[in-house]
Amino acid sequence: MESMNILVIDDEPIICSGCSLILSDLGHKVQTCMTCGEGIENIKKTNYDLILLDLKLPDKDGLELLKTVDNDNFGKIIVMTGYATIQSAINSMKLGAVDFLQKPFTEEELLETVNKVVELGS
Repeated sequence: MESMNILVIDDEPIICSGCSLILSDLGHKVQTCMTCGEGIENIKKTNYDLILLDLKLPDKDGLELLKTVDNDNFGKIIVMTGYATIQSAINSMKLGAVDFLQKPFTEEELLETVNKVVELGS
């Protein structure tokens, strides 16, 4: 797999650091932030190949980020949540997310989801 520029947006430090460690070990460049506002600012400044986005953030719902960002500055979005419902998955997909990862997830589940999304884009 080719090296990607990845943004992780999650308010749980352990999720940010875990995703960063796992994906960095594979050679990806990973940046993390903990609020929707920070995520939007990063997306405006940097082009990302992949974004891992939590739905429940302290300042805004992750769906708000999906509604407000310009799709030119990111590739694919994987939504992460500990509050998974069928409706939240449907809403995320309608707004442009390509996959859904329910927390807590294992390293294998993260890698499987990322690999699947990357293969879809190839």
